[in-house]
Amino acid sequence: MSFDPYALPIPDLGLLCRQCRYPLASLTAHRCPECGRPFDIDEHIPKGDFPTVIFNGKEVPLTVEMMDLMQTYRIPFMDALRHVDTGFGYDRSVTTRSRLAVPRASYFEVIDLLRRRAAGEPLPEPPPVIDGPEWPCAACGEMNPGNFEECWNCGAGTVTPAPR
Repeated sequence: MSFDPYALPIPDLGLLCRQCRYPLASLTAHRCPECGRPFDIDEHIPKGDFPTVIFNGKEVPLTVEMMDLMQTYRIPFMDALRHVDTGFGYDRSVTTRSRLAVPRASYFEVIDLLRRRAAGEPLPEPPPVIDGPEWPCAACGEMNPGNFEECWNCGAGTVTPAPR
């Protein structure tokens, strides 16, 4: 997916100025025109390497539908409350308390998907499925889908899949 949350004008991600609550969509600079406060897009991502996704002011429940959406777009995810990897078919059990958490680098891509879906807009074309065997990360040992070039768990550079 070629979504860039850092592009100018700023895409509509539902972001508001932290000082005056002015909408930040479509701005051509990283400065609020209402109060003059400079901002960094990343300050709108919750803390942590796998932050809980917050959309329209609420934590996003981790449902089977949400798992399917993440898998369609090849976005690793986990249950933020149970700290259980649910990424690629390992554990599809969810509870009413389950919350979606995604890698920090994918946070705004997920927000854009949720915004488009809520607005009834067409979703972008998902990445092509590239068949290949799962491979273990040489740095942390985590199994990765065959179409990943980097470990979803530790982000260890470009990893060459182990031969099978």
